[in-house]
Amino acid sequence: MKKGITIFTPTYNRAHTLERLYDSLCRQTSKEFEWLIVDDGSDDETAVLVQKWQQEGRLTIRYLYQANAGKSQAHNLGVENAGFELFSCVDSDDYLVDQAVQRILEVWRSLPNAIGIVCLRGKTSTSPLTQWRMEQAYSTLREAYQSNLIQGDTMLVYQTSIIANYQFPSFKNEKFVPETYLYDQLDQVGQLYFLKEILYIGEYQADGYTASMKKIIAENPRGYEAYIQQRLDLDTRIRDLIADTIRYIAIKLVVRDNSLFKEAKYPGLTGILYPLGFLFFKKSYAPYINRKS
Repeated sequence: MKKGITIFTPTYNRAHTLERLYDSLCRQTSKEFEWLIVDDGSDDETAVLVQKWQQEGRLTIRYLYQANAGKSQAHNLGVENAGFELFSCVDSDDYLVDQAVQRILEVWRSLPNAIGIVCLRGKTSTSPLTQWRMEQAYSTLREAYQSNLIQGDTMLVYQTSIIANYQFPSFKNEKFVPETYLYDQLDQVGQLYFLKEILYIGEYQADGYTASMKKIIAENPRGYEAYIQQRLDLDTRIRDLIADTIRYIAIKLVVRDNSLFKEAKYPGLTGILYPLGFLFFKKSYAPYINRKS
């Protein structure tokens, strides 16, 4: 495997935003990377645009196309085809600061023991989006979030040989599995190094993001159920067990397969919390099920 980074970008009908990312990659102070684009069934000018950039020869660009299956399956394909020692996802409407690749590689090559690096995201190179209270250099991702040491999105860089051992599951007629499904598994392998530098530029989600996520979950219940079942296997704090059991009940009510108690990790707790899970279902997911029908 080559030294450097695979910058992976899943994209779906984002020809109008990809050029900003392309320009930022062309400006990188280190060229030790490849840009691996997985087109998730776009029907805009994405393929034509990428072909033009490949012909320009300014970057190493690899383009893969799959029928529309969602970001998680695009991620699986990207990891399978990554050719460099590190792997990082940069979304099609975001971009990197000019020294991002150089800084990641400098830090990575000085680390004695880590499975990857966490970096700040920012609105600009001087205005962070990530709220950062980390004092220690190493942690798992979940521990950092649970302890409120970080809040908001980050840039994640993983060792390719490690992340290649894990994949998102797939479910018929579904296109979404929470990204944390994979990160929770990687947390079991080792710790990340936390680098307090803005290397990734993005934007806040629109005000309607929470509502749209509820709709996405309601339309992709099996993928969310897999995430919650895994969380219940890993939970060690009672408050997490309670919260995830409520979510488990709610998503099982979306699925409607009558296996709620049979497949429950904690049947007794599930029985006690059923009224709260039902209320959560009615508030969060039921409106979107009704719209579908």
